[in-house]
Amino acid sequence: MEVKVSCPSKVNLFLRILAREESGYHQIETLFQALKLSDEVRVREADAGIDITIVEAHWRPFDLGDLAGLDSQDNTVVRAIEVFFDAIGSSPSISVELTKAIPIGTGLGGGSSDAAGTLIALNHLYDCPLEHSALVELGGRLGADVPFFCTGAPSAIAWGRGDHVLPCAPLPPAALALVVPRQRFTTANAYHEASVGLDLPAGSACLRGLDSGDWKTLGALAAHLGNDFERTAFERLPLLADVKAALIKEGAFVAGLTGSGSAVYGVFDSAQTAFDVANRVRPLHYSLEAELVSTLDRQFLVARRHPWKRPR
Repeated sequence: MEVKVSCPSKVNLFLRILAREESGYHQIETLFQALKLSDEVRVREADAGIDITIVEAHWRPFDLGDLAGLDSQDNTVVRAIEVFFDAIGSSPSISVELTKAIPIGTGLGGGSSDAAGTLIALNHLYDCPLEHSALVELGGRLGADVPFFCTGAPSAIAWGRGDHVLPCAPLPPAALALVVPRQRFTTANAYHEASVGLDLPAGSACLRGLDSGDWKTLGALAAHLGNDFERTAFERLPLLADVKAALIKEGAFVAGLTGSGSAVYGVFDSAQTAFDVANRVRPLHYSLEAELVSTLDRQFLVARRHPWKRPR
């Protein structure tokens, strides 16, 4: 038997760094929105150990970046397998196929989503030995974005180390012009750079408008709160500031850096508008890729069982 899970990407409609702990971890506050651009995880039992295969999706709108090392012990999928089997008191004997469509180093959360999808898939493969809350807790050990993806909620606010997640009422479907540069950022470096010299706020923002249900009101809130990674990301790659400015000029409800970067997005009122804007932004620089991507407005990370036939 094989279990497969679709693992979506995300953007942060705002992202604030509230504090830096002595341990090196950061306290944050953010609003996640899931996107239809997705990876896929397939798991099945194997003879022994962990066997992982990385496959590039046939349909991938962006250059994936450097996939080297994704089959190593550092991969979030491998780490998710290890924490799952540790939690159920067993040794892993599992085969995983990871199909990648989410570009690496762009702040779109591909690695975190893959880890969450792996936890969900393994739990279903072994007849759900862990409660959903336990999977979210395990996700918190793997990264700040993983608990959000474990909830399966299309929209959610998160705080702390990202391990406190409150699903929100889904926003209406929307279209994004998603712009991905050739240069990619690592999350660890981005956090370090963003927190140096940052005037950290004393606490959580007042989130009036969060439950408005419309993109115009939410866009005003997001523009006010912003993304604390933009300061250093735009200094490192000024082209990203130009892209954001162009998206705002084109009428985006909200535009900004995707998490810790390096991609930039703008939310528009129609797919045609987002498509047209992506085509106009793309020629700004030879290193840019820009495509239309849609938001998710319903529960994701649904595990599906399939018969598996051993290849001949």
